[in-house]
Amino acid sequence: MVAIISGIGRNDVTLPKIAIIPTGGTIQNGQPLVSSSKAGGDFNLLRPQRLHEPVAVKIAKEDLDGNPLTIGPNEEPFWDVTLDPADGLYLLPPMTPGQSPPQGYAAVHMNARRIIEEIDRFGLDTSGRNNLLAEAATLEVREIIDPRTGRELRAGGQTFSMFELVLISNAVNQALAEDDVAGCVVTHGTFTAEETACFLHYTVNSDKPVVVAASQRRHSSMGNDGDWNLVDAVRVAAHPDAKGRGTMLVMNEEILPAREVTKTNQRPGGFASSGGSASALGSVESDQVTFYFRPERKHTLWSDVRPNGTLPEVMPRVDIVKTYAGADDVPIAALIDRALKERSTPGAPQKHGILVEGFAYDGKPHQFQMPILETAMYQHGLPVAVANRGDHGRVPRLVDNPFISCDNLMAVKARLLLILAIEKLGMLTPFTDAANPSADDRQRLQQQLQRYQEIFDTH
Repeated sequence: MVAIISGIGRNDVTLPKIAIIPTGGTIQNGQPLVSSSKAGGDFNLLRPQRLHEPVAVKIAKEDLDGNPLTIGPNEEPFWDVTLDPADGLYLLPPMTPGQSPPQGYAAVHMNARRIIEEIDRFGLDTSGRNNLLAEAATLEVREIIDPRTGRELRAGGQTFSMFELVLISNAVNQALAEDDVAGCVVTHGTFTAEETACFLHYTVNSDKPVVVAASQRRHSSMGNDGDWNLVDAVRVAAHPDAKGRGTMLVMNEEILPAREVTKTNQRPGGFASSGGSASALGSVESDQVTFYFRPERKHTLWSDVRPNGTLPEVMPRVDIVKTYAGADDVPIAALIDRALKERSTPGAPQKHGILVEGFAYDGKPHQFQMPILETAMYQHGLPVAVANRGDHGRVPRLVDNPFISCDNLMAVKARLLLILAIEKLGMLTPFTDAANPSADDRQRLQQQLQRYQEIFDTH
């Protein structure tokens, strides 16, 4: 469910309409709100606030640029100004009724509409201009209503599950299905922004651009990067050349591909392309959007795993198993046991798979993991895929590899594609007799695995 909150933009020009879908994360977090000394105490903080009524003030005529400020003998050293609520937000001291400052609250989760208003009023480009968002597009904020709580979805990336990914994908598809919506921007926490971007890359049923925007620092922090990232994300989503490029993540003036992008550290600039064969799709410098590449693999409107309608609330479950020295069958056996139990549990995932982050070069699991992984496939019908733990390489198609090869996809991205492939193709057909499989059993399994492999070879 999506609630339309507001429309923000200019009325004097025709601009593309961009749907903003907020989900939470650092980009929507503010510093703790603390009462000002204006209410008592020693701490003084100014925060954007809305006036209740017009206020007449005197603004001192000050020297701001190093040149002498000449005031005539009969001239007042101030300007008489009336501040009006209709003008927008003003930086004013916040008040905490009934508490003696400094008294802090938890970090403030900012409403997306308020962030947009603050950026347009206080955010300046290198030429000193504001209203950067209003000049780029007409924005429509659409908050996702979480059916579990009946409230808007507000979650940090570290708390995301498949349930949230499904909500976001369905909301994006709903927005893009409207003729007057030119694109979508999804605000997100950085911990799992790369996964949400990849999921949307495969499940969005449109060639309109989808841009994920995130931030490494809170909205109200010094050196905050999220405001500029959001402006750039809107500019990219509104750009006519962005169409047909799938989902992108915009950070630090770079347009990064959803399939390959990954977070490398917590600093601004801490996102890069993985897989050893990808780079930025383009850049955003000032208000100029420039593209250099297009994603080669299938995505969005051309994806073979995108849904025909809305995605179901309960998706297949796929867990990642690491390969390392000393690895054995214990965690895999636990995953198989849970899969068998959930098959008879109403409301639980009914389809399961296993993603192995195998050794570098060929993605192969540890030798002690091989027998139980084969049991998972041959006896229980669980698709098993292998990715390369080395990042800058791919998993080649080898004759002695009985599993699905994930090419150069990172494990977390390959997991999402495997989930969607299972939802599309279904589980594997187990051998009638796992100890003595017939030729028909082997042929049927190879045909089913080939359908999976075609998806990983083309997405």
